Amino acid sequence: MTDLERFFDYARAFEMAYIADSWTGLEAFFAEDACHVVEDGGPLALCDRGRAAVVEGLRQSALALDRRFDVRIPEVIDGPCARADGIWMRFALTFRRAGLPELRLEGEHLVRYEDGRIVALEERLAPGISGRVVAYLDEYGSRLRPVGSPFHLDLAPLDRRDLDLAVQRTIVRSYASAKSSQDLGATLTLCSPDFCLETVCLGLATADREEAAQQLALFFTAFPDYGVTLHGIAAEGAHVACWGEARMTFAGPFLGHAPTGKTAVVPCVAIFTCADGLLRGERFFFDLAALCAQIDLPLATVLDTVAALRSSSGTIDGRAIDDNGAAGVISAEA
Repeated sequence: MTDLERFFDYARAFEMAYIADSWTGLEAFFAEDACHVVEDGGPLALCDRGRAAVVEGLRQSALALDRRFDVRIPEVIDGPCARADGIWMRFALTFRRAGLPELRLEGEHLVRYEDGRIVALEERLAPGISGRVVAYLDEYGSRLRPVGSPFHLDLAPLDRRDLDLAVQRTIVRSYASAKSSQDLGATLTLCSPDFCLETVCLGLATADREEAAQQLALFFTAFPDYGVTLHGIAAEGAHVACWGEARMTFAGPFLGHAPTGKTAVVPCVAIFTCADGLLRGERFFFDLAALCAQIDLPLATVLDTVAALRSSSGTIDGRAIDDNGAAGVISAEA
């Protein structure tokens, strides 16, 4: 298991702890000497050391601010991604209370792991945020829920909608980031067992998460530096659409051809279906001809190979093709 996959597990556990106000389960994610620091936090500043103190500090922070509002809407707005210094992300937290202006916080979050456990949580709020929190509490604090209030279950329809959409955008960003790190385990932990990966320009789709895993593994062998840059994202209902550019270098055997070392940059669009906090499907759109032209791979070869495989098996997966097969191209999704 990679640190990014561990982080996704921790993030899920944190949200469950927040809802249930049952925090002891988080201790298993932390090293005994873990620390948690919030810099430039003003009234939100923290400097806790030791596993139990870190978890209790998280709980007290939630009770002192988050639970005083009707709804807390968390969203990852960049990342999470694995860096040399840990798992980094940029986040936003939007708090709403009926009859009051909303309070929005932004900042950066870095998690460092050693031997599979968190040794440091480091957060830094964006410039001006701490002063905004102080001013908000001075003006509206008396109209918020009391400190230590229980989780507010009865959300207004608009709050419920916006919370669900923020969660879905976060899952899609996390999926794209994990795939851009070629982290197969972290990518798939965000997908349901019946996840369908469809490459529209080739008319191909996987049957489930297992087939998607086989396809992606072959793709990462052929294009080990694959990465996507998202230019935009939108969500409505159970669907999320995102668009941007995919960059990849043809560096491994693929379609029976030796790698050319050529790099391609192609625009891409992906549409996701979400359910129960997971991705159930992705429909990916890209210009296959542009990809093949940039990596010096014959388009006709790709189309003929895929057509033959589709006609013989009806699906494309790791069982139907060898390591030099077509899975790389058909899984070039965002």
